[in-house]
Amino acid sequence: MPSGNPVGAMWSAFLAILSRVLRFPAPLFVAVLLTDLTYWRTADPLWSTMSSWLLLGGLAWAVIAVLVELVRLLAGARPRRLNPAWGHMLGDGLAVLLSMANFIFHVRDGYSALVPAGPLLSAAVVIILLLTSRTGLALVPRHHTAAGHEEA
Repeated sequence: MPSGNPVGAMWSAFLAILSRVLRFPAPLFVAVLLTDLTYWRTADPLWSTMSSWLLLGGLAWAVIAVLVELVRLLAGARPRRLNPAWGHMLGDGLAVLLSMANFIFHVRDGYSALVPAGPLLSAAVVIILLLTSRTGLALVPRHHTAAGHEEA
């Protein structure tokens, strides 16, 4: 008979899966920046279409990730207290909002509708994600939010 707490083991497994879901949109948004820059240089509509699809996929996962992050913060101890986790979640929310604005530029037609706003918004999103990922990595050891650890 296992001596461990089954709820604790399930929570650890959930946090392990969650940590991967929360990171999934970042590579898609980096790919959007690369395809936007390629479109800017070549004016080939293929790259604009590819950016649109990457944005759509990134937004779908990012909205889920931000909602999960918000629920996790609200369910934690003392959610009213302003801690670095809230800054991390707000930064990710800002990246989602900028990506939504970027998607609006992508659904408009033509080179002048996308350039230079698309690449600039994509670059801003990537910079925000770099900053929030650094904050998120700093939160793991301090607040024990990694899989296999209890929430502090």
